[in-house]
Order: sequence, then structure tokens, then C-alpha cells
Amino acid sequence: MNIRDLQYNWKKQGGDNDNLVVRLFMESRQDKIDKRINNVFWGSILFILLNLIVFTYAWLVLVSDFSNISIRFAGISVLILTYVILYKNVFLLNGMYKMNLAGPIVELQKLIGKLKVNRIRHNRFIFIFSNLYFWSLMILIYRWDLKLLISQVWEEAPITVIAHIAFAILWFPLANWILKKYDMATEGTEFWKSLSRESYLTDESVNSPLNEAIQFIKEIEVFEEEN
Repeated sequence: MNIRDLQYNWKKQGGDNDNLVVRLFMESRQDKIDKRINNVFWGSILFILLNLIVFTYAWLVLVSDFSNISIRFAGISVLILTYVILYKNVFLLNGMYKMNLAGPIVELQKLIGKLKVNRIRHNRFIFIFSNLYFWSLMILIYRWDLKLLISQVWEEAPITVIAHIAFAILWFPLANWILKKYDMATEGTEFWKSLSRESYLTDESVNSPLNEAIQFIKEIEVFEEEN
């Protein structure tokens, strides 16, 4: 329902104060924009806390067992990846902190647009390095020595070692191929279209709260142009 519908219904019910309707309309849209931004804000806060826990744990394990080459590689990998993720989330929070919801609409649209792009890049970075991150974290949790582990598994099931190494090598081109398929989802099959909507790797999936905020901003923009 837009502002004209509200004004019409208000007058139909006997109301005679259009300014009240206008103020309520503007406040409701601003409130909805604020809620959508807050959803993204607190999501980033929780993600930062989770990564701080992982970062601290990786640092402690790395220091306590630095002589283990497997632990050393895994620990450094996890520290680097979590640091990048933390940096990206702090950057996102800084962008939201700079937003002035009462400021010019054009400026607010630009800031949300930048935030949307950064959120997609953040999630895609995690996706591309997810396999490395997962196994590095497993090595730290179980304190594996890969030399011993691989030799033991190789004696019983060499195909398992070959499959894991092959997947680790092929994951990066595979991940990039999947992302390209998501980018072309509008031209692809229904399978890829539906998958992209749930992937958290496309604008539609990861930025739904911000897309709603932009829609409310457009309603305010149209209202201001009409008045």
C-alpha cells in the first residue's frame, strides 16, 4: 500500500489530517529500513565473535605444537583465512556505521549498493576457501600428523587418499565454475535458478534484507517526488 492509498483510506474513514498520514508513512518505511540494516549488522557481529573464537583456538594450538609440520601449516592457514574474514566483516560493519538513514536517499542507496557487493564477495571468498578451511580446522582439532595419517590410510584404502587429494586440487576450479553458473542463473535451467536462490552466494540469496531496504527507499523516493 502506497501513500495515496493510505490517504484515500484515511479520508474515507473520516480523517482530515493528511500530514499525520504522511508522517506515519515515512516513519513506518524508515523503521522497516532500520530493521533490515540491523539484521545484517547483528549477523556480522555474531560472525565476528565466532571467527574470533576460531582465531584464538588456532593460535593456541599452533603455539603449543609448532614443531608438527601439519599443525603448523593448518594453523597458519586458519589464522590467515579467519583474519581475512574478520577484516571483511569489520569493513562491512564500518559501512553500516556510516549510514545515515535520515540523510539523502541517493547517498543511502549508494552505501547499501556497496554493502551488497561486499557481502557477496565475503560469502564467495568463504565458499572458495571452504575446503581448505574445513580440513585445516580438522587437523587442528584432532592434532593430526598427516605423514602418519596418510601412510596408515594408504595401507588400508589408497583410493581414499587419492580421492581426497584430487578433490582438494579440483575444488578451486570447481568452486569458480559453480559461481559462474550462479552468475548466469537467469539464463540457466530451473535447477540452477532455484539453487542460486538458496546459496547465499548471489545477490538474491545473501542480500534479501538489503534488497527489501532498497525497495522501501524507492517508495520514499517516489513519495518525495510526488510531493
